[in-house]
Amino acid sequence: MSIYVKDGILHVAGAQDKLRQKGQEKPDFLTNYTMLDIETTGLSPYRDRITELGAVKVRNNQIVDQYTNLVKFPGNNRVPAFITKLNGITEEQIINEGIPAEQAIKEFREFIGDDIIIGYNVNFDLNFLYDLSQKYGLPITNNNYVDVLRLARAYYPRQHNRLIDCMQRAGIAQVEQHHGLADSLDTIKVYNDFNRHFTEDLLEKARGKIKNVDLTGDDVDYTQLGFRNPIQNKRIVLSGHLHLNEADAGKMITNMGGQSDNNVMANTNYLIMGDHDFFQHDDENLEKARALIKDGAKIKRLSESFFLGMLDDWARS
Repeated sequence: MSIYVKDGILHVAGAQDKLRQKGQEKPDFLTNYTMLDIETTGLSPYRDRITELGAVKVRNNQIVDQYTNLVKFPGNNRVPAFITKLNGITEEQIINEGIPAEQAIKEFREFIGDDIIIGYNVNFDLNFLYDLSQKYGLPITNNNYVDVLRLARAYYPRQHNRLIDCMQRAGIAQVEQHHGLADSLDTIKVYNDFNRHFTEDLLEKARGKIKNVDLTGDDVDYTQLGFRNPIQNKRIVLSGHLHLNEADAGKMITNMGGQSDNNVMANTNYLIMGDHDFFQHDDENLEKARALIKDGAKIKRLSESFFLGMLDDWARS
C-alpha cells in the first residue's frame, strides 16, 4: 500500500510531510474534553482567516472554563458581507475589539492543552487552527478528536445534519448563533442529547464509518469511498516536481472513479503541480492550461499540498 487511508487518516508514500499531522478521530462520549468552534472569513485555510475563537473546557461533564476572542491580523481584516450578515462580525469590530492573531492562537492553544477536542464538523476548525499554530511556531494541533457530525449521521441517517438541524430536532434552540462560544455551548447540548439516546450499536455504526481503504490496491472497497469523493468523474493531470509517486497517484485516481491524463485538455478538471511549480514557464501542461483558461476552460490548478489536503479532508469525512 503506497496511498491508503487508515482509521480516517490519509497516508501517502513520499509525500506525508505535505499533509497536516492532525490527530485521530475517535467517536465516543467523554466526560473530560474541550469543545470548540471558530468563525472564519470563508472555507479555505489557504486563503481565508479566523475571525473568532471560542471554546469550553469540560470536566466530569461540567463546564469549568470558557474562552472567546475576536482575532485581529496584521494588515487585512476585511470581512465579506455575507459573513457579516451570517454572524454580525464586522471589520470594525475585529479592529476595535480583537486581539492580535499571534496572541490569540497562543492563548487558544494553551487553553486546549492536551485535551481531546470535540466539535461539529471539527476537521474544518482543526485545519485553520493547525495552520495558524504552525505559522507562529506553536505546538501543532494534533490532539485526537470527536466529531459530533459523525454522531449525527449515525443517529439521523439520510437526513440533513447541520448543527441547527440537530438543535431543532432536540428542542435545544431554533436559531444558530454562528459565534464561537455560543456554538460551542450549543454543541455541548447536542452532544449530551446524543449521549442520552445513543445505543452501543449506534456508536459502533459511527465508528464503522471511519474510512479504511487501500487507494492503490487492486480490489478497492467502493463503499468506503462515500458520497463526497472529490475525484469522482474528474479528469486530472499530474505535472511538475511532485513528491508522490505519479504511477501510484494515477492508480489512485482511477480507483476513485476519476481519469488520469498525461496532457492538459479543455475538459481537464484539475492540473496538479508541484508546490513550487506555479510560476514556471517551462512546463508544457501549465502553459497549455493558462492558454485554455483564457479561452474559457474551467481548469483548476492545484498545488500538491492543496490536493493532498483535499484528499485528507475527504479521508476524515
